[in-house]
Amino acid sequence: MNHILSELNNMNKRTKVIVRRYQDVDAKHIASIYYNTIHTVNAKDYTKEQLNAWAPYHDNYAAWQEKCSKLNPFVAVIDDTIVGFAEFEPNGHIDCFYVHHKFQGAGVGTALMREIEMEAREKLLPRMYAEVSITAKPFFVGKEFQVIKPQTVQVRGMELTNFVMEKCFVTCESLSSDHIASMTEAFKKIGWNKPVSLFEGYLKEVEQGARLVWMAYFKGEFAGYVTLNWQSQYPSFKGQNIPEIMDLNVLPVYRKMGIASLLLDRAEKEALTKSEVVGIGVGLYAGEDGGYGSVQRLYVKRGYIPDGKGVTYNYQPAIPGNSYLLDDALVLWWMKKLRNHASLD
Repeated sequence: MNHILSELNNMNKRTKVIVRRYQDVDAKHIASIYYNTIHTVNAKDYTKEQLNAWAPYHDNYAAWQEKCSKLNPFVAVIDDTIVGFAEFEPNGHIDCFYVHHKFQGAGVGTALMREIEMEAREKLLPRMYAEVSITAKPFFVGKEFQVIKPQTVQVRGMELTNFVMEKCFVTCESLSSDHIASMTEAFKKIGWNKPVSLFEGYLKEVEQGARLVWMAYFKGEFAGYVTLNWQSQYPSFKGQNIPEIMDLNVLPVYRKMGIASLLLDRAEKEALTKSEVVGIGVGLYAGEDGGYGSVQRLYVKRGYIPDGKGVTYNYQPAIPGNSYLLDDALVLWWMKKLRNHASLD
């Protein structure tokens, strides 16, 4: 019996996974893991030609050293043997995530993912996401990642299928009467005028099918909201049946965490069920609290362009030479194609 217990203890010691940060001497081992894992583990799901396009070189150490020096990946070690690595970017993107083909099922991937998630939570990231191979998909599903979409990518002239997957720490909920008190109180604490009547009006429109409203919660705390109005009051959008994203608000303490982008993702996805184009009105003034400077840049990055009809005040065209109050009613209108063949002409 003592002999058996001793052997079991030795096995546990041998399979204990240590995760540390990258060191310069790791590049050769990382390059080898990348090449060999793809050409062995992934071989059941991809053709030889696809694998060769995916990982054509096994000794490109200088390139790996340069890349790893910039990204500082996590490295998994068992008994001084490097058995896996994972690259985690500041925006929550998991790039390379590979486990040595001889150490599959030894807990290496779980150990790497644990370190990644710890860092994501420490940095208050709203989500983690990755482009996941057919082979790795079951592992990521087991770690509570959800498939956003399958996709086909071009790699050195070959088409490969993978999946965009994410794990969110921010949850989105649809507006109900139970949310209104906490939302109003959150805005009251920071001095923003968001009365109960505003959200009660939104809820009535939701019940009538005229509007959708989503709230974002981070670790159970209200963080922001956005609405989608199916029939815009802006005459140009109304005449073209273009739905309008309205009233995007993220509490200052939760900004620069990607929450606005997640809310916009939800609104754009729903808008696409009825229209190939979505619109939004954007104010002209900036400011840390309540201004539009940061979202102006965000909308450009997301593919929105001005509709070419100039600025409006209270939905009416601004007339050259007239004076207008610089407030939320002075707006430039933007549109985004949600499908490649949609026209913004």
